[in-house]
Amino acid sequence: MLFVLLAGGCIKPGDEVVVKSGKDYKPASTDVLNRHGKIENLEQFEMFVENVQNGKKDNVRIVSYTVEGDPILQDLEFDGETIQSVEDSRMDAYGNGEVTKMSCEEIEYATEQDLAANVYNLKQCNKKQYNETVLWYD
Repeated sequence: MLFVLLAGGCIKPGDEVVVKSGKDYKPASTDVLNRHGKIENLEQFEMFVENVQNGKKDNVRIVSYTVEGDPILQDLEFDGETIQSVEDSRMDAYGNGEVTKMSCEEIEYATEQDLAANVYNLKQCNKKQYNETVLWYD
């Protein structure tokens, strides 16, 4: 308890406390935006999937917005053999604030799933407890 009081005593009245907000994130024109199943730049993602299927190196960034409007970034990079996924939830005020990395062998498209009518999942990944869904929409 004493430690908390001492640590809190370092902030003086008038000191500015900066909280990082994801609402200030400015997506690039090539980012695939997922606003609760409403997708912008879907053609960018479809080109990435086609390149993966053809063994051609490519990368794409997916920005999925939370209900509160905070972005969760997911970068997918295909090196010709493996898909590297890096998910960054540090701008999500209510999330776990982590960067999660995994490697996957393929990406799969499925229709009429519980989540949505159109779903893309990463498959054969090295982390089984991780969310493998990368994009979904009706």
